[in-house]
Amino acid sequence: MAITTTEAAGAHQWVARPNRSLTPTARRRLIGGVVLLSLVVSGGFALAGAWLVAPFAGLELLVLFFALRAIARHDASFESIRLEGRQLIVTRRLPDGDLTQRFHAGWARVSLDAAPGADRLLCIRAHGQGVALGRLMTPDQRRQLAADLRQRLQP
Repeated sequence: MAITTTEAAGAHQWVARPNRSLTPTARRRLIGGVVLLSLVVSGGFALAGAWLVAPFAGLELLVLFFALRAIARHDASFESIRLEGRQLIVTRRLPDGDLTQRFHAGWARVSLDAAPGADRLLCIRAHGQGVALGRLMTPDQRRQLAADLRQRLQP
């Protein structure tokens, strides 16, 4: 997963995004190529009298469409932490929903907590509120980000 760090005008921001090797344009080209190839092959078999190949080719294309659609749903996913002055702003956009939470940087506590059946997630808590991050990061990236945040949050 890719984490970008930016610092400008007294604000520091960390943004985690999933790696995407297949861009939307490449995805459309892939679908077009597979559809064309499938039509040519199934059309050839249909002309040769094996017309039952066409429905299975259609089913194959339908499965490919749903698989690529699931990938597209995750394209806009990101997790962001912005430290601006004494305010810590956490923004998360995942397919299961969006979240924006603000914390006072002096009261925020950073920890790595284990979720049931999963890796340890980066948790930020203050005043009875909390948010878990790190679904888009490797365990090493979570540890490194937690250490960096703890250092920057110290008075």
